[in-house]
Amino acid sequence: MKLIYIAYGNVSVFDSQVVALLNYFIESEQISEIILVLGTDYKDKFNEKKLNNLNKKIEVKYYKQYPQYILIEELTVRSISNAISEIKHIDEYIIHVRNDVTAHYAYRAIKRLKGKTNQIIADVRGAGLEQLIEFSNKKKFILWLKKIQRNQVNKSLSKIKNLSVVSQSLKNYAYNKVGNGINVKVNSCLANRDFKFDKAERSKLRKEFNVDDNESLLVLSTGGDNAWQNTKQTIKLLTDNNFKILNLSRTEIPHPKVITKFVPYCEMFKYLCAADAAIIFRKKGVTNQVASPVKFSEYVSCGLPVITNDSVDLIADYIKANNCGAIIHSLSSIDENILAKMKKLDRTDISIKGQSVFGLETIADQYVDFYKSL
Repeated sequence: MKLIYIAYGNVSVFDSQVVALLNYFIESEQISEIILVLGTDYKDKFNEKKLNNLNKKIEVKYYKQYPQYILIEELTVRSISNAISEIKHIDEYIIHVRNDVTAHYAYRAIKRLKGKTNQIIADVRGAGLEQLIEFSNKKKFILWLKKIQRNQVNKSLSKIKNLSVVSQSLKNYAYNKVGNGINVKVNSCLANRDFKFDKAERSKLRKEFNVDDNESLLVLSTGGDNAWQNTKQTIKLLTDNNFKILNLSRTEIPHPKVITKFVPYCEMFKYLCAADAAIIFRKKGVTNQVASPVKFSEYVSCGLPVITNDSVDLIADYIKANNCGAIIHSLSSIDENILAKMKKLDRTDISIKGQSVFGLETIADQYVDFYKSL
């Protein structure tokens, strides 16, 4: 089986979600040949270091990614077309496209080259239009153009027919937006092999942070501070209540109760093991309802209990089914009683279950089964 994987490289989870997945495909010998068609920002020179961890057997071709506006999308379509036109016998490949708008572009590019479109899988990661409406400050004219573009994207998805989505709620959303005549599979965000509970690393880091066994350390971890992640507001409310926070992000939060660390991806699991609970407290709306946060997959794979509101269906459903956290309605509800219950949970059991559902091997094998079904 041969694979073309089309993705935009300028995303915070590129290494954890794209590179890890493609490397596993090659190393497990489930895919014999992979060509990564990588989008780079149209105005910037691509940082080749982003590909340091990519298996050298994976060939890379580049296209220019222009802003996702309908008036200039032809530029991106043409760039993708130029990149894949160099691939011989393209009809022999499965074509996996990450992101629904990019799938719309790729579909147009492949049709232009008179290639087969029934081998395309559109990997839909979220509710793009609702994200703009709920969290952006774009002007009405821009939103109007975006709505027109989204209608065109949905038409392309209906013709592609094969969709991978990150949650059951997003599957329902896709049927509602695109129609029932499509083939939709759920493949959530993955956690790499390193994400498992390690008691020795937990003890080592807690000593380094000067956190006693009777103290509680809460973790928030994100690649950024997007509006829908609600990170700064969450940290403020928790520190106001005197909790000690491990802030794993680039954004420095000056506060005596906040430990800020931006660590290499390969070391992230150690810090998750050191914490007692993770907090995912997001604003309610369609954007979050249909999401599959990468960090949730990594938290539970490290056996870390999660305290959350019911804004993300996947998280709330998983916690209810697996007794691995708490669902609350207000951050003010977090107290030592809740944390005492979290500390009684079996971290190893949570970790084993998390890996079985969200682990790299599980998600990769699900994708391979999808490829074989085409």
